[in-house]
Amino acid sequence: MFQTFDREDYDDTAPVPGRDDFSVGERSVYLRSFQTNVLVRLGLESWESEPAWGGEAWEGSHTAAIELATGVVGVNEITAGAQHDLLTLPAPGRYRVRVAHRNRRMVSGAYMALFDQFEDRHGPGFTAAKRDLEGREQYLAQFWPEP
Repeated sequence: MFQTFDREDYDDTAPVPGRDDFSVGERSVYLRSFQTNVLVRLGLESWESEPAWGGEAWEGSHTAAIELATGVVGVNEITAGAQHDLLTLPAPGRYRVRVAHRNRRMVSGAYMALFDQFEDRHGPGFTAAKRDLEGREQYLAQFWPEP
């Protein structure tokens, strides 16, 4: 699970998603993966206006409006900590953010299947197979000023 937030305004108003894959607060959004052990890929984009949406390439998406006090976006990976200053938006203010995801179920299922394929979860076979899954689960967060 990870949270996008403004670097100087950590948001505790966003509820942590339970069974949902997305939740929104006043100043941040949460995204939930179906697994916690395989690295995922997150892209962050800044747009001047709402970008065209090619939703067929993504399994799902959510759009929300949040306030970003500095306009500098960070990501808090709940189990690994925060990374600050990942994306600088044109100005502080209110933004729409569309978050899309793909391959969540596939990666989760493939990861769980590794436990049946390999007896040694610390051995080279399991480790290599897990590494092959890294980056396949993907997320995209697109930000643009709220009209």
